[in-house]
Amino acid sequence: MKKIGWFCTYTPVEILHAAGALPVGLKSDSGAEHEDVVLGDSMCSYVRSCMGGALTGSYDALSGVVIAHSCECMRRLADGWLYRQDEIKPKMLHLLDVPKIVTQSSIAFFAGGLRRMKEDIEAHVGPISEEALRASMATCNKTRALCRAIDALRKKEAPAVTGREVEKLIAASWEMPRETFNARLETFIADKEGQTGDKNAPRIMIIGGPGNGSLIKTIEAAGALSVVEHMCTGLRAYTGEAAFNEDPFLELADLYLTQTPCPRMLGKAAQDAISEIESLIKEYRVDGVLYYSMQFCSNMQMQWARLKNDSPIDVPMKVLDGDISTEINECEIQSFIKRLKKRRKRNR
Repeated sequence: MKKIGWFCTYTPVEILHAAGALPVGLKSDSGAEHEDVVLGDSMCSYVRSCMGGALTGSYDALSGVVIAHSCECMRRLADGWLYRQDEIKPKMLHLLDVPKIVTQSSIAFFAGGLRRMKEDIEAHVGPISEEALRASMATCNKTRALCRAIDALRKKEAPAVTGREVEKLIAASWEMPRETFNARLETFIADKEGQTGDKNAPRIMIIGGPGNGSLIKTIEAAGALSVVEHMCTGLRAYTGEAAFNEDPFLELADLYLTQTPCPRMLGKAAQDAISEIESLIKEYRVDGVLYYSMQFCSNMQMQWARLKNDSPIDVPMKVLDGDISTEINECEIQSFIKRLKKRRKRNR
């Protein structure tokens, strides 16, 4: 089975799956950030990690990659990948343009881009019939439904599901056949139903991009519980409910553009992201918000400014400036959680 890498949650993996390929999410640190000699220091650490990984062979098992033009750093990743293509083993690169607004016109534009992506994947992997695409869409929609069931468990007063467990599940989905992953989710849900956890732990909402592998672990080691992650490695990895359309590409375009919004989105979608964060705080009974802002990510910096200055959020918020691979400032997180514990005790 050929493996095709993808980087951004605006990439419809259903198209890769329908071609008989294994979609591989490249969301974690390759350990080769400092091997990037192409993009420059002003790029975010995630794309530098991806570029360094490509140059040092971390992705040699892949037949190709789909890079979504979701931000300028990702576009520069595509530029660098093509520039050094002779040194990079995965030979196929498809650049997918992703609109930043949600209108009928932008959905139609994105659907056209998905058709071109399908043609490129077919040329490198194999034919994609509409029947196979519909079957893949159904399989991925089942994943979304199962993840919603896990989220329902996390909304309980004493949730038995930890943020670390969900993080591991999502990480497994990046390298696992979707049918196998769905079976794993079903087993996880069955095991957790009826169980309870710590109802006294401060409930944390994390907002960010790809995040940092030590973030949730540090939060929960300090005695708090991550109950919802508004991140590329959280809600954005599995949200959205498909509305049937006779054209599968229009259905996919609508599904992906209306999923949990990334800070990259503009116009009404940007406001919807803020409104969704406010709603999630109430749904998950969040005690505090930890905003993990990736260095050199202007989209995240702008969203933090809007949250801090223009949103009526009434729970404590803390911003951490970091990247995908460096150590987390444990003292700042511990201090924030200690403050939440005191506030929680005081409000009882």
